Amino acid sequence: MDKFTTPKINFTGNWPIRRPLMSKIVQLAVIIIVQLVQHHSVHCAFDVPCTQKLIGNKCHFDEDCYGTNTVCRDGRCTCPTNFEEFDLDDTKTVCRLAPSKIGDSCQRDCKAPLLCRDSKCECWGGSVLNGICTVPCPAGQQLYGVECTRVASWGQGCEQDIHCVDPFNACIAGKCQCAPGTHRDPSKGRCFAVCPDGIAPLQTCRRLFINDVDMLDNAATTDSCPIGYRCVTYGSPYIGHCCKVRCPYGEPDLSQSCDAGAQEEQKCRPLTHFCMTLSEPGWKTSICCPKPCRDPLPVYHNGQCLSIAHRNDPCQTDIQCEGGVTMACVLGQCECKLGFQPVPVIDRCLKKVELGERCMSSKQCGDAAAECRFGICQCLCTFKQTNILGGPPRCTNPDDPLGFSNILTRVEQIFQNRQRSAGFSEG
Repeated sequence: MDKFTTPKINFTGNWPIRRPLMSKIVQLAVIIIVQLVQHHSVHCAFDVPCTQKLIGNKCHFDEDCYGTNTVCRDGRCTCPTNFEEFDLDDTKTVCRLAPSKIGDSCQRDCKAPLLCRDSKCECWGGSVLNGICTVPCPAGQQLYGVECTRVASWGQGCEQDIHCVDPFNACIAGKCQCAPGTHRDPSKGRCFAVCPDGIAPLQTCRRLFINDVDMLDNAATTDSCPIGYRCVTYGSPYIGHCCKVRCPYGEPDLSQSCDAGAQEEQKCRPLTHFCMTLSEPGWKTSICCPKPCRDPLPVYHNGQCLSIAHRNDPCQTDIQCEGGVTMACVLGQCECKLGFQPVPVIDRCLKKVELGERCMSSKQCGDAAAECRFGICQCLCTFKQTNILGGPPRCTNPDDPLGFSNILTRVEQIFQNRQRSAGFSEG
């Protein structure tokens, strides 16, 4: 028997299909199934979702790295202290607790101060007492990992930031001093964080450096601070503390988002509010601040307070037409912009877009398994974008290796096309 035999399929209905044509289509379906199965067998073993990086790949911050207990250190995805990079096979590396006893098997690392030598944990350069490895360090030094490193307090000499052991200290001009963005309290003898306005910060934070212009433009914020706060950095360019962002007028509306990929009903309302943005290269944060105008003339434009205008309402300027995002003021009346169609139910104008195109709402993405993320229609993280037989891109479930819904759809299209061709030839 052949490796693959053509299955018998009984079609019901009145489709005028010749046997050779049906046989070719069935064979085509089998080929597609085989290709999908082979593709799934190769990639399903260790599938990394979205844009995350494996251990050993380049990274900017911890969130880049895929897997439990992974961190970004020196621009590379690796394991934290007391964890070991462990190879499960030739293609998959994970972080596991580092072996901690003398004689334990290891691949790369052991728990400090043990060293991994010849695949065994050894007490190298130290002494063993009751099975415990002890590595003595000279005066003025401490054991960091497997090395003795000098330590210094505020005002003492240093060569690197790691030498300064007091909180909020950095090695500046050869001495441990308060890091930029912090001040020293002489009465308590310590450095403390302070915001530019003199108020105590909320918490520590990290800036998530993003080197993608489109992503940076569409994201509301790119740091770890809660909404309404920004990450003021000190020392390292990615480390800092959260300081409150203040609107030029009134208090920010933290329930409204400045993220271009947010749902329409969650976005900062352009009629009564605006997105105030603070930015630096690779970083930005935005909050939804109120405009100075209020009902019944809530729209602020060129020093004037104007009324709200909806589709087909009279207007003076584009901003009156629900913020001018999808409508424009044409001959004194709000109308949909070019490329947008009116939606009578919600009285809004939204354009349907394909995968990979710009969007404002997930409702615009024609695929049910797609969403508007960072201003672009993309497949959900559990789905993959595919292009079968040259058709438009669509999102498919990688957990369904056979993709029967897609296959049946394509087979049906082929039947219909061949049926039309047969009808024309007979006519």
